[in-house]
Amino acid sequence: MSQPESAALTLVAGGELPEMTPERPGYRVYDHPAIVDGKTLRPGVWFHGTRSDGEGGERPVNEWLCGPLHVDAVTRAEGNGADYGRLLRFRNLDNRELTWAMPGELLAGRPEGILAVLFNMGLEIDYRRRAQVPRYIASQHPKRRITAATATGWHGPELFITPTGPLGKGDAIYQAESTADGDYGKAGTLQGWRDSIGAMLPGNPLLQLGIGTALAGPLLYHFGIHTGGGFHLLWDSSNGKTTIVQCAASAWGHGAYFTLKWNATANGLEGIAALRNDCLLALDELGQADGRYVGDVVYSVADGIGKQRAGRSSAARKVRRWRVMLLSSGEVTLETKMAEGGKRIRAGQEVRLVTVSAGRTFGAWDDLHGHPSGASLSDALKQASTTHYGHAGPAFVLGLIDSGELRNLPAMLEAIKAHFPAESGQPARVAERFAIVALALELGVGIGLLPMASGEGTRSMVELFAGWRAGRGEGPSEDRQILKAIADFIDRHGGSRFQSIEVGADEVRERAGWWEGRPEGGRLYLFTSGGLEEATPGFDLTRVVRALDSVGAITKRDAGKHQAQKKIPGLKSPKRLYHIDPCRLELGE
Repeated sequence: MSQPESAALTLVAGGELPEMTPERPGYRVYDHPAIVDGKTLRPGVWFHGTRSDGEGGERPVNEWLCGPLHVDAVTRAEGNGADYGRLLRFRNLDNRELTWAMPGELLAGRPEGILAVLFNMGLEIDYRRRAQVPRYIASQHPKRRITAATATGWHGPELFITPTGPLGKGDAIYQAESTADGDYGKAGTLQGWRDSIGAMLPGNPLLQLGIGTALAGPLLYHFGIHTGGGFHLLWDSSNGKTTIVQCAASAWGHGAYFTLKWNATANGLEGIAALRNDCLLALDELGQADGRYVGDVVYSVADGIGKQRAGRSSAARKVRRWRVMLLSSGEVTLETKMAEGGKRIRAGQEVRLVTVSAGRTFGAWDDLHGHPSGASLSDALKQASTTHYGHAGPAFVLGLIDSGELRNLPAMLEAIKAHFPAESGQPARVAERFAIVALALELGVGIGLLPMASGEGTRSMVELFAGWRAGRGEGPSEDRQILKAIADFIDRHGGSRFQSIEVGADEVRERAGWWEGRPEGGRLYLFTSGGLEEATPGFDLTRVVRALDSVGAITKRDAGKHQAQKKIPGLKSPKRLYHIDPCRLELGE
């Protein structure tokens, strides 16, 4: 079949349309009415063919398929080895010109996948001939080539892709199976955002944390960080923490729509996280999450990798990957929510989603900037987040590219991390995340995006990090969990499941161990291995012993052992038991 010709028609003398002579069989696109076979054809994609006239000859047939649909270019991945597709251009039912970079793999399946998108975008299609539209697309082989980006975020050091268009230097277009745009969007003006939301940043550390988190996503790529993480704002209802999340979301899209709820499905969050690569994932109302699965969602979102799934042919599909900064809010902690689902929080989850107290002087605010109350400031910011949005994030990316400082970002981060001293391990990871946010704020000030003083963002993040450390305590999080679990077990069962070591003591049911008095008063609890395992579900005994040793809670042990033999009245042979001083467990709280 022939290549289609876009009929950019010129009226002849007298205002008449020229007669067109299309090749048959073949497709042709007319942007304006055209005369073929003496008849005026409406604009659109036409199939020009022939049929038998019943007398041994053929007669021409012209079939209208859809509105003018141009296949402008072949798209393909930067390496030219995969992800081929077609760049489609058309005007929808409201005469708005739209484009769609359609993955070529859709042509291998049923036509419904392509048609559903085109119908949804508003292309006018003849329903009876709809199956011919994908055939028309497949028949086109334009010479123009465009790089297809199948993931959002950075594609090289100076090109940033969003579903709504590229930012920076380079010729590329976002290519996806659907027109889902991840709720990126724009309204109002950048100056309007600066005057309404940016102007409230000075003196408000939590708002700085929110905006800094929104801008920190594009920095992760340049630090060579392949995973993300974020912050959870915790306080009672109606104090302004949701407003902060919406203000952060307004850097990239509509404050309310770019913010999702925690009750979204895990698969749904995977999909939106992939669309938010190198950007922000804003989630509100942790209390609505399913406690059975929320911990896995935190791991998945922060680690930036989806589940392996099979495609239509049962072959493994490409695993979705992403890097996002996560900003969450709620009235409960992740630990509490997981406990509702019968799960125990792990240190890795606490580090990936760092809880920050959102209780400040006036709700979530420290400086009302002339507003009569925290509620008044919250209302004004919420309105601003849905009036002026979608400008700050792209402006930040373009400012980074134009600054010429992208290669210096790792050195800048190392310098700013000096303000966040922390021991290695979990505190160091959290310190680095606060430092990345601080750097995002300082860069935003430096390019004239954020109307606040240089250095204030760093001081605010240092303050919030210090608050997190004070609330968390020292040492690994697992140690505190283990010690608390043992202390709680003793509180619940110390009088019912531990038998006195004295001769003639009453036996107890479901015995977890014995107890003996200390000369200075109080008791030592002599746990059996089974009793200690029951008290610390989910932890290996070696890890439990390490936590007990960290506070000196094991008071007696045989050489080379964690336990000590103890002669128990009434038993023929000694028992190996863990001798635990409950007073020492309090050192881990």
